[in-house]
Amino acid sequence: MSRTKSLRRAAFRFPSRSARVVEFVFRRLDATGDFYPHDAMEGTVPGPDPDRVVFMGERGELSLGVRTHELSLPAFFARHRAARTARGVSWKMLPAPSASVRELPSVIAAHREDLGRCDLVVVLVGITDALRVLPTRVWEQRVRDTIAALREVVPVDAEVVIGEIPPLDNAGSLSRPARLAAGVHGRRLNARTRLVVEACPRVRAVGFPDELTRSVWRPESDEHRYRDTYKVWGGHLDADS
Repeated sequence: MSRTKSLRRAAFRFPSRSARVVEFVFRRLDATGDFYPHDAMEGTVPGPDPDRVVFMGERGELSLGVRTHELSLPAFFARHRAARTARGVSWKMLPAPSASVRELPSVIAAHREDLGRCDLVVVLVGITDALRVLPTRVWEQRVRDTIAALREVVPVDAEVVIGEIPPLDNAGSLSRPARLAAGVHGRRLNARTRLVVEACPRVRAVGFPDELTRSVWRPESDEHRYRDTYKVWGGHLDADS
């Protein structure tokens, strides 16, 4: 069966899911205001005995909407951590090209050297997969695959933190029905993540900060909205890491 026929059949069998995927695709095609920084995806906060932190996942959760990686989530996380521990922090970002959890094992395989000397890995992925309505069983297996791949390469005492998917009920660029449906699916994926990490030593899931869920969040907003979001989110991830 051709891919076109398969998609057509899926659309008739799962009209609600297909509508959400179509809305997501057109939203991304029309995302002319999206921008990302072009400078180095790494940085250092000076200090003694620096922690080495690697961020993996989708760029939309890490650096969308700011013009330098010094205003990205990893950079704010590093500054929070350095202030809290009185130590330096060296950080690096490894984005998944298609922004999906499916790609993380291959990203890990391509960056064994960086991961082999880190103290902490922070995984932030899931917005795109939730909007694409990735099946929960596939999500759970890919999270398991990611953790297994990390454990093969990171030091034995390294920690892994998986940031949960933000509440997509507040994704202001989607229609209200799509927001509500995406929010439900995101919560289902988060539940599977928590189920997986419960059985994994030195791995934790961290929820999205409550203070960022009180109003509709619009991705086309000004740069300072992204900056302020990353500052709060980075501090929240550090407090739980």
